Order: sequence, then structure tokens, then C-alpha cells
Amino acid sequence: GRPRTRDYDDMTQEFVTTAIGDYRARLCAESPMPDHATETSLLDASWARACKVTRINLGRRPELAKLVTSRGSQVRGQLKTKLRPLVEAMFGFYSSQSKNAIKKNRNLAEGLKEGTNFAFKEDGRRGFLKAPIIQKIVNTMWFTNKHDDGIVFHEYFKPFPYPALALVLTAIECCIDEWATGSRTDIPFTIQEYRGAYESHLKCLHAFEDATKLYNVLPRI
Repeated sequence: GRPRTRDYDDMTQEFVTTAIGDYRARLCAESPMPDHATETSLLDASWARACKVTRINLGRRPELAKLVTSRGSQVRGQLKTKLRPLVEAMFGFYSSQSKNAIKKNRNLAEGLKEGTNFAFKEDGRRGFLKAPIIQKIVNTMWFTNKHDDGIVFHEYFKPFPYPALALVLTAIECCIDEWATGSRTDIPFTIQEYRGAYESHLKCLHAFEDATKLYNVLPRI
């Protein structure tokens, strides 16, 4: 089967576990939907950090590197799994075979997606990024207990980084897409399918920051 951390000796395990922790946090903070070149430079940085922290100088064998970089899809999968029930409950989707419910779900999905309405606190497009689901998932994913990445690697998450916020918006969008037909169908949250959406959310956050610099809105999230 695939190699796992526990298949290696104690020193290798300590090193790889350290590199994985740093990689997960760095990935979310800097580039959660990386291309191959970016993935490699994230890995370089996390590998160097693990060398420094553990004082173990481990050669970068391909199967060990893979153990670290495979955490990227794991992080995205975890985020989506935590978000799915929140999207259903907080936006009011309803699993039912009735035509009426299916139509309602379809209309709801369409309305939420239009102009990224799901990121606003109120109808009328007020309170961008103040939708309660955003704070809720940020806390659930990164700040629930002392072992969570946002607490262990707090230097990456203060202030909360735009790439991680763009990833959250993209994952919410993916969960809403699952309701597009009116009945929930599973849509994998993959880089291939969602990098375009991620990049457009990130661009929008930077544009919003430029427009609101005077009010200092984003850094407080």
C-alpha cells in the first residue's frame, strides 16, 4: 500500500510529522491550490523548517516528499467535510424528494452563487465577509483546540491570510454547487475543478482590501 509515517523509524517519523504540520499550515496561508512548482517551493520551505526544528538532516527521498505534499488534498477534503453540514443548515437547504423542495434548493443555490451572495451577511449585499458561516468554519477548521494548525502555527494565521480565506469561500461554493440540481450530489473539491474559482475569490479579496484600506476591514476577520 501507500507509505505511511508510521512505516518509518522514530527519527524519520519525527522529522516527517514536523514537516507535515508546517506544510499544512504554510499551504493554507500561502497557496492552498498550488501548481507543481509552488507545491515544490512550499515543500522546500517546510523541509528546511523541519531540519531546523528537529535538528535531523534527512535526505529528501521521493516517497517521503509525497507523504508531506499529499496533505494538501487532505486539508482541502477536511475543510469540505466540515463545511458540508454547515452549508446545509445555515443556508437552509433541505433534503427531500418533493418537487417543491427540489425547486427551492435549486433557486437557493442559484441565488447564493450569484455575485458571491453567500459571503454577505444580509440580503442587499451588505456586510461582505460577515456571513456567519465564514467565521464559524474558520474557527472549526483552524482554531477549535490547541492542536489545530491556527493555534500551533499561529505565526501563519495572524492576521488570517487571504489565501486561506479564499479557500474557505471556494469550499463554500463547492458545497453550494452540490445542491445546484435541487438534490445534493457529491462534487469532489479538487484543484482541477476549483482553482479558477479560488483565484477569482483571491483576486476579489485583494480588490476589496484596496477599496477598504481606509476602514481596515479585512485584517480583523
